[in-house]
Amino acid sequence: MNKHQRLKEMIKGNRKSLLIRLGFAIPIGVLLFFFLQTETQSLIYGSLIIVSLLAYGVMIMLESRFMSSFTDHIRAKRVIHIQYVFDYMMVVFICLFFPLLMKIETISWVPFFIFSLTALALVIVERLLDEKVKLIDPEQPTRRDVKRESF
Repeated sequence: MNKHQRLKEMIKGNRKSLLIRLGFAIPIGVLLFFFLQTETQSLIYGSLIIVSLLAYGVMIMLESRFMSSFTDHIRAKRVIHIQYVFDYMMVVFICLFFPLLMKIETISWVPFFIFSLTALALVIVERLLDEKVKLIDPEQPTRRDVKRESF
Protein backbone atom coordinates (compact mmCIF):
# COMPACT_ATOMS: atom_id res chain seq x y z
CA MET A 1 0.00 0.00 0.00
CA ASN A 2 1.48 3.35 -0.99
CA LYS A 3 1.44 6.56 1.04
CA HIS A 4 -1.65 8.00 -0.67
CA GLN A 5 -3.72 4.84 -0.08
CA ARG A 6 -2.60 4.68 3.55
CA LEU A 7 -3.53 8.33 4.00
CA LYS A 8 -7.03 7.79 2.60
CA GLU A 9 -7.63 4.85 4.97
CA MET A 10 -6.27 6.81 7.93
CA ILE A 11 -8.55 9.74 7.18
CA LYS A 12 -11.59 7.43 7.15
CA GLY A 13 -10.58 5.97 10.50
CA ASN A 14 -9.74 9.41 11.86
CA ARG A 15 -13.27 10.67 11.15
CA LYS A 16 -14.76 7.84 13.21
CA SER A 17 -12.38 8.42 16.10
CA LEU A 18 -13.06 12.16 16.01
CA LEU A 19 -16.69 11.55 16.91
CA ILE A 20 -15.65 9.23 19.73
CA ARG A 21 -13.17 11.83 21.00
CA LEU A 22 -15.93 14.44 21.04
CA GLY A 23 -18.07 11.94 22.93
CA PHE A 24 -15.41 11.95 25.65
CA ALA A 25 -14.42 15.62 25.48
CA ILE A 26 -17.83 17.13 26.16
CA PRO A 27 -18.68 15.08 29.29
CA ILE A 28 -15.14 15.45 30.64
CA GLY A 29 -15.34 19.22 30.10
CA VAL A 30 -18.65 19.39 31.97
CA LEU A 31 -17.23 17.25 34.79
CA LEU A 32 -14.18 19.52 35.01
CA PHE A 33 -16.44 22.55 35.26
CA PHE A 34 -18.45 20.94 38.07
CA PHE A 35 -15.24 19.78 39.79
CA LEU A 36 -13.89 23.34 39.84
CA GLN A 37 -17.20 24.89 40.91
CA THR A 38 -18.14 22.65 43.81
CA GLU A 39 -16.59 22.21 47.20
CA THR A 40 -18.80 19.45 48.54
CA GLN A 41 -18.87 16.93 45.72
CA SER A 42 -15.34 17.23 44.35
CA LEU A 43 -14.64 13.58 45.12
CA ILE A 44 -17.58 12.38 43.04
CA TYR A 45 -16.72 14.58 40.06
CA GLY A 46 -13.03 13.74 40.35
CA SER A 47 -13.82 10.02 40.36
CA LEU A 48 -16.03 10.39 37.28
CA ILE A 49 -13.24 12.30 35.53
CA ILE A 50 -10.78 9.50 36.30
CA VAL A 51 -13.16 6.81 35.03
CA SER A 52 -13.77 8.84 31.86
CA LEU A 53 -10.04 9.28 31.33
CA LEU A 54 -9.46 5.53 31.71
CA ALA A 55 -12.13 4.83 29.08
CA TYR A 56 -10.56 7.48 26.87
CA GLY A 57 -7.21 5.73 27.31
CA VAL A 58 -8.68 2.50 25.94
CA MET A 59 -9.99 4.41 22.92
CA ILE A 60 -6.57 6.01 22.39
CA MET A 61 -4.93 2.59 22.55
CA LEU A 62 -7.28 1.27 19.85
CA GLU A 63 -6.66 4.32 17.66
CA SER A 64 -2.91 3.90 18.10
CA ARG A 65 -3.13 0.29 16.96
CA PHE A 66 -5.18 1.32 13.92
CA MET A 67 -2.76 4.06 12.88
CA SER A 68 0.30 1.85 13.35
CA SER A 69 -1.25 -1.05 11.43
CA PHE A 70 -0.32 0.62 8.14
CA THR A 71 3.41 0.12 8.59
CA ASP A 72 5.47 -3.04 8.84
CA HIS A 73 8.40 -1.35 10.58
CA ILE A 74 8.46 -2.22 14.27
CA ARG A 75 10.30 0.98 15.18
CA ALA A 76 7.72 3.10 13.37
CA LYS A 77 4.93 1.29 15.24
CA ARG A 78 6.67 2.05 18.54
CA VAL A 79 7.07 5.72 17.70
CA ILE A 80 3.39 5.95 16.72
CA HIS A 81 2.40 4.32 20.01
CA ILE A 82 4.65 6.77 21.86
CA GLN A 83 2.89 9.66 20.10
CA TYR A 84 -0.48 8.47 21.31
CA VAL A 85 0.76 7.74 24.83
CA PHE A 86 2.24 11.23 24.98
CA ASP A 87 -1.04 12.77 23.79
CA TYR A 88 -2.94 10.77 26.39
CA MET A 89 -0.59 11.87 29.15
CA MET A 90 -1.09 15.49 28.10
CA VAL A 91 -4.87 15.06 28.31
CA VAL A 92 -4.51 13.48 31.75
CA PHE A 93 -2.30 16.34 32.83
CA ILE A 94 -4.73 18.93 31.56
CA CYS A 95 -7.76 17.17 33.06
CA LEU A 96 -6.28 16.24 36.44
CA PHE A 97 -3.25 18.21 37.50
CA PHE A 98 -4.18 21.59 36.07
CA PRO A 99 -7.62 21.66 37.77
CA LEU A 100 -6.05 20.44 41.01
CA LEU A 101 -3.56 23.33 40.86
CA MET A 102 -6.45 25.71 40.36
CA LYS A 103 -8.44 24.09 43.18
CA ILE A 104 -5.52 24.38 45.59
CA GLU A 105 -5.31 28.05 44.61
CA THR A 106 -1.57 28.28 44.27
CA ILE A 107 0.02 31.46 43.00
CA SER A 108 -2.15 32.53 40.08
CA TRP A 109 0.57 32.45 37.41
CA VAL A 110 1.85 28.96 38.28
CA PRO A 111 -0.98 26.98 36.60
CA PHE A 112 -0.81 29.18 33.52
CA PHE A 113 2.97 28.79 33.31
CA ILE A 114 2.81 25.00 33.71
CA PHE A 115 0.01 24.74 31.16
CA SER A 116 1.96 26.88 28.67
CA LEU A 117 5.09 24.78 29.06
CA THR A 118 3.19 21.52 28.56
CA ALA A 119 1.42 22.87 25.47
CA LEU A 120 4.78 23.93 24.02
CA ALA A 121 6.25 20.53 24.85
CA LEU A 122 3.34 18.84 23.07
CA VAL A 123 3.97 20.77 19.86
CA ILE A 124 7.72 20.17 19.91
CA VAL A 125 7.55 16.47 20.76
CA GLU A 126 4.79 15.84 18.20
CA ARG A 127 6.94 17.35 15.44
CA LEU A 128 10.02 15.39 16.52
CA LEU A 129 8.11 12.10 16.61
CA ASP A 130 6.54 12.81 13.21
CA GLU A 131 9.99 13.36 11.74
CA LYS A 132 11.22 10.14 13.30
CA VAL A 133 8.34 8.18 11.74
CA LYS A 134 9.10 9.79 8.39
CA LEU A 135 12.76 8.72 8.66
CA ILE A 136 11.93 5.14 9.62
CA ASP A 137 9.16 4.60 7.05
CA PRO A 138 8.91 7.24 4.30
CA GLU A 139 5.67 5.66 3.03
CA GLN A 140 3.93 6.10 6.39
CA PRO A 141 1.87 9.31 6.56
CA THR A 142 2.61 11.42 9.60
CA ARG A 143 -0.04 12.63 12.00
CA ARG A 144 0.38 16.11 10.58
CA ASP A 145 -0.38 14.73 7.11
CA VAL A 146 -3.54 13.08 8.39
CA LYS A 147 -4.65 16.22 10.23
CA ARG A 148 -3.92 18.44 7.26
CA GLU A 149 -5.82 16.23 4.80
CA SER A 150 -8.75 15.62 7.16
CA PHE A 151 -9.82 19.24 7.24
